[in-house]
Order: sequence, then C-alpha cells, then structure tokens
Amino acid sequence: MSFWATKPSIRHASRRQQGFTLLELMIVVVVVGVLASIAYPSYIEYVARGHRAQLKTQLQAAQHWMERYYSERYFYGNALNSEDPPAAFANQAFATSPPAGEGDARYTLAVTPNGGGQGYQITASRAGGMTDDPCGDPTVTHLGVKGLVEDSRGDRYDDDAAAVAACWR
Repeated sequence: MSFWATKPSIRHASRRQQGFTLLELMIVVVVVGVLASIAYPSYIEYVARGHRAQLKTQLQAAQHWMERYYSERYFYGNALNSEDPPAAFANQAFATSPPAGEGDARYTLAVTPNGGGQGYQITASRAGGMTDDPCGDPTVTHLGVKGLVEDSRGDRYDDDAAAVAACWR
C-alpha cells in the first residue's frame, strides 16, 4: 500500500490550498508601497540632475555664442539694437533647454548685457516640469561665475552658495 492510499486527507488538503491569502497579498502591497515611497523621490532627483546636465550644455553653448559675438564686435551688445543680444540671442537654438524641437522647454535662457556692453549675465528661467526644482534659476556671467537668481531656490538648501555647489557641480 502506498503512502497516499493511507492518508487521503493530506492529498486532498494540498489540492484545496491554491493562490494567496488576503493577508499575504496585503503584506506584499505594503512592502511594494514602502519601496516605491523610497525609490520615487530618488528617481525624480535623478531625472532632474539629467535635465540640469543638459542645461549646463545649453549654457556653455550660449557662452560660446556670446564670446563669438564679442570677437566680431568687441562688445557684448546692448538691448536697444535688435541685432544685438538679447534679441539675437533669443533666436538661437540654445535659447531653451532642451533645444527647440526636442521636447517641451524646461528652461528658457535670456541674456542681459551689462557694463556698457563689456559683460553679460545669462539667466535660465525654470519652465515646464522643472518649475518646482529646488535648485532655482541658474545664472552665469561673462567671467564664468555661476549663481542663482535671488530668492529662486527652494527650501532644501540653506543659502545660494550651497545650492550652486550641490546643483551645478
């Protein structure tokens, strides 16, 4: 006589228990929820860093354009002439990040000549999905000095220097 023939109740019990209990399912849902609540903010910051990296590329392209402009005219321009920055600057491919035609703008770049046309500041204003970015609206000058528009950063950083160090490294 076989083992199964002597204990038929065990064989039938194993057939009846199929699937998951509600308790097991709820435990899995809670574990997945905890993991998602930890991973999602990290993912969002990772994506934002990618957008900031693309912005840095756009800012460098804008700086190079401004230096080429300077090498032709020996000044960075004034706001009164439509051929000078900022009017000519706004028509360039790097005036938004990502460039025009590559998706919704996350930053819009603008240039402000200063010092009688011997200097400038490029400001990237947040737009689209980056409007809530705690890094604020970055700026860069003709000397390559990086900064932020005053009062544009979020509460994550104590001051602008900490935000610049963390966000634009």
